[in-house]
Amino acid sequence: MSVGSQLVLTLKQTRNGSQILSSGSEVATKQTFTYGTFEFTSRVANVASGSVASGFLYATNSVTEIDMEQVGNKPSAVDCTNWKGVSNFQDTEVTGYNQGNTHTFKIVWRSTYVDWYVDGKLVVHHTSAVPSAPAPFLFNFWGTNKSTWGGAATTGLTRYMYISSFRYTK
Repeated sequence: MSVGSQLVLTLKQTRNGSQILSSGSEVATKQTFTYGTFEFTSRVANVASGSVASGFLYATNSVTEIDMEQVGNKPSAVDCTNWKGVSNFQDTEVTGYNQGNTHTFKIVWRSTYVDWYVDGKLVVHHTSAVPSAPAPFLFNFWGTNKSTWGGAATTGLTRYMYISSFRYTK
């Protein structure tokens, strides 16, 4: 399975009185996947606090969830997390790269581990909370307004997540 030359997701946050409104984007595969290798190339333009740009597998109630998330308040980081239910997870933050640059990401999901790669380099190896249920693959770009995860909202700025490739192999 693959996407064409480029998929573009957008996120915009506006203020309405004391409320912050976020308008983001999401696409999901119709097909569900199990163990295999998931590769995609992406970059985030206009990185700013108040956002999460993700490529991930997700099944209801996080029975399977394997995330590669870039948060706006940490523009040089990616979060690699796997879930096997809503309270059983393993999470590692990797730093040292610029979200505004194009990067290749790879998730290798096997029955006993999940590995994450950035630009061809193994950055995380997890062996706890490894899920097993089939799940679709999603890309999303959504807004936050928190002091921690994703950061406080940034209004008046349209942000973009450019995805130029996606591939799944068993």
